[in-house]
Amino acid sequence: MNNLEEFESDELTALARLDIEQGRVEQGLAKLKAILRQASVPPEAVSMAARLYAQLGLFDRALPLFEHYLSIRPGAVEETFQLGMVLLDKGNDRQALETWEGLLREQPTFPPGLFYCAMVLRREGKIAEARRNLDVLLQTAPADNLYCERGRELLQVIEREVIQPSSLPAYQA
Repeated sequence: MNNLEEFESDELTALARLDIEQGRVEQGLAKLKAILRQASVPPEAVSMAARLYAQLGLFDRALPLFEHYLSIRPGAVEETFQLGMVLLDKGNDRQALETWEGLLREQPTFPPGLFYCAMVLRREGKIAEARRNLDVLLQTAPADNLYCERGRELLQVIEREVIQPSSLPAYQA
């Protein structure tokens, strides 16, 4: 498709979503880039572009898009969480933790936020705080939730470290 300028932003957004869902990442990205060049950009397209850039490992492109999206839609749970993930992937553990802690003030039982907060807190040596997050996660999320399993694994790692602090490798998500 060479004439993307013939489409309006809502049409391009819908087509980009379809491309991405069907694994046509390059075509979806082309449509999202065309939308981002327009004067009026739908918030959904900003979020979609941010997520796609993050999936591609282009964190420096994803970060400002997530920040822009959250300036339009403050408190958006998924995008706030994803912003934290981008910060974590960029090596900004402290900023990621602060982002997720803000999210958890609004959504105190959000499983991914609880897990990743616990993971970063553990890295920082704040074991009691990490355990508290994992306790909340395991008490509030359904047992078959992905983060419950990961939370149980992280809790086991923490327990082993308490017993033998220097002999275990770091837990990586």
